[in-house]
Parts: sequence; structure tokens; C-alpha cells
Amino acid sequence: MAIDVLEDGVKEVFVLRDLAAEAELSGMVEQVNALRRSAVVLLVSHFEAFLKAVALEFVDAIGTGSIESHRLPRGVREVQSLPILEGIVSTKDPGQREALFKKLGSVSALWNGSAKPPAGSLDSQRFARIVTNADGIVIDELFERMGCSSKVCDGDIDLDYGDEGLATTNVRRSLSDVVKCRNDIAHGTSDRKPTTDDLERYLKFVVTLASRLQRRADSLVEAIVA
Repeated sequence: MAIDVLEDGVKEVFVLRDLAAEAELSGMVEQVNALRRSAVVLLVSHFEAFLKAVALEFVDAIGTGSIESHRLPRGVREVQSLPILEGIVSTKDPGQREALFKKLGSVSALWNGSAKPPAGSLDSQRFARIVTNADGIVIDELFERMGCSSKVCDGDIDLDYGDEGLATTNVRRSLSDVVKCRNDIAHGTSDRKPTTDDLERYLKFVVTLASRLQRRADSLVEAIVA
């Protein structure tokens, strides 16, 4: 499952977090900053990989050839079809245009309500390419194309800190926080130095949100294939 991709990746983030804690005990300030900064970049990278895995799994689950096209989400079908149509209109190369016209047959079954598009009609890799980053807008679009009727990044989410209790945070604001931190670091902003609390908060939020998104993706698949 996609969540396994994230959980495996988070283990690497834990290693960097623990190394930073050891370096802090030794007063190695530069190493602490470097390790925490690296941990944030790695965490967001693994979260993006998780989102791509969600997209891949979704298309693979519904693209078995046993489901009528009218039950397939319009957003998924559009991702498969629109690039071909746009290419036909925009290209000035007659040979390329002819090749694109020939591809129309492979996607036409996606729009025939009673047809069952054969396995392979949906390209999971093409669908996963809509995940360009981990911003809330991108995640909302991904799930909207998967058939979700609401924006998955709206509202709040509860983070479970065990004996310390629950902490409620706004999903979109927290996503913006961790993604901006990652972007600042990746773009060379040297004064962006996440603290221990920052890193722990980012970890808890990303893992909790990913679990929610995995459940939502599973329910969307179930509604289609049931």
C-alpha cells in the first residue's frame, strides 16, 4: 500500500532526527541544523512519493478491464484523453498528428458508458504525474480527479501525542508550513533552521494526514469496484 511507502521513508527521517539529538547533546550546532534541515526535505520528499503511490494504486485498482466506463471517475478519464486531443490540435507535424489520431481508438472506450475499457486503457504513470508537489491544491486536485466530492485538505485534523493528548491543527495551514520550510531549505535559505519541536510536529502531521488520505483513497476504490 502507498502508506507503506511513507512509513518506510519516515524511518530514514527518524534516523536523522536521532542523529540531530545526539549532536545537540555534544554541542555540535552546525551538525544539528544540517541534520534537521535534511530531515524536513526528506520527509516532504517521501510524502510526495506517497501521493504518487496513491495515484498509481488507484488507477491500477480501477483499470482492470472489468468496470464499465461510466463508473470510472471523469477526472481520471480526462487525464488519459485530453493530452491526445490537445496534441492533435496543437501539432503542426502531419505525421505526429496522424499518430495521435490513431491513439483516439485506445481512449474512446473510456467515454462509452456501457463499455468496459480493457486493462491498460488507463495509464497509472500518466495519472501520477499530476502530483507535482505536496501543496494542498495539488492534493485536492488529485482526490477530486479520483472522484472525491469534497476538498480533502479543508478543515482540521487531530494529532495524537499519546499521554500528552490530542492537538487539533488546520490541514491546509499545516501543509503550507511544512512545504514552505522544505522549499526554503531546498532553495538555499540558510537561516531556515527547524527546531526539534518543528520536526516532531511535521512528522506527526504528515504521518497522520497520510493515514487519512489512504483511508479516503481506499473508500473511493471500494465505491467504484464494489
